[in-house]
Amino acid sequence: MTVKTFSYISSETDNYRSLDLYFSPNANKTSPLVLLVHGGAWRSEDKSDYQELCQGFVHHGLSVASVNYRLSLKEGENDTPHVQHPTHIHDVGNAVKFLYETPPSELYDPKQLYLVGHSAGAHISMMLLLSTDMPYHQYIQGIIGVSGIYDIPLLLEIHPSYADFIVQAFGTDDSVYYDASPINKKSYILGNKPVFILQSSEDTLVDNKQAERMYSHLQTFHKNIELDLTLTGDHYDIMKTENLLKYIKQMLLVNEHT
Repeated sequence: MTVKTFSYISSETDNYRSLDLYFSPNANKTSPLVLLVHGGAWRSEDKSDYQELCQGFVHHGLSVASVNYRLSLKEGENDTPHVQHPTHIHDVGNAVKFLYETPPSELYDPKQLYLVGHSAGAHISMMLLLSTDMPYHQYIQGIIGVSGIYDIPLLLEIHPSYADFIVQAFGTDDSVYYDASPINKKSYILGNKPVFILQSSEDTLVDNKQAERMYSHLQTFHKNIELDLTLTGDHYDIMKTENLLKYIKQMLLVNEHT
């Protein structure tokens, strides 16, 4: 297994704008690449948290990448973060664009880029796919959202205490929360791109309503979608190789037959 780290911005080296590539021993220029987008409420976690997950996928013959993006961090308790929405989305979008337009390796096919996002990372991934006012959707061939946040007003309605990290990442103007939610985005140029929405009923941080709301919204304009609420485990327990492998293989299989 080969692991390499790259900056997806050419002007500087910044850990927050870098990604790790994990290549299967059998990887070649026709291999798809799966990009993992971590969660952490837009203010925590790191690409290295998925090292074991990436190694598990490589063991099963997949080539994967794990991406960082700038986080909404406070310098002081009452300070406003320098980084807020939509910077997180643009950072991951620029990583996708980098992998597509300037491939740092010949061990994958840049025309076969797929995203797997967890929690806040699922929000970012879905926004990238559905936001046609940004260029990044054209580089993405399919996505899997796991325990995703897709409707921010609904999230706050059910979990008012989550306002702490929502304000930190999106600001105090709650009128922007709906616009910043994937359930407010539609794309009629998705073609047959597969979209999987995965959720565990045992998740104590994000409940089924987020997944169900996103699935209902997607049904209004897209056909190749799958909702699976049968995963088990709490919020972070879901992100295991054995839980996600079959969905990733199914997602890649769709592309082989189109």
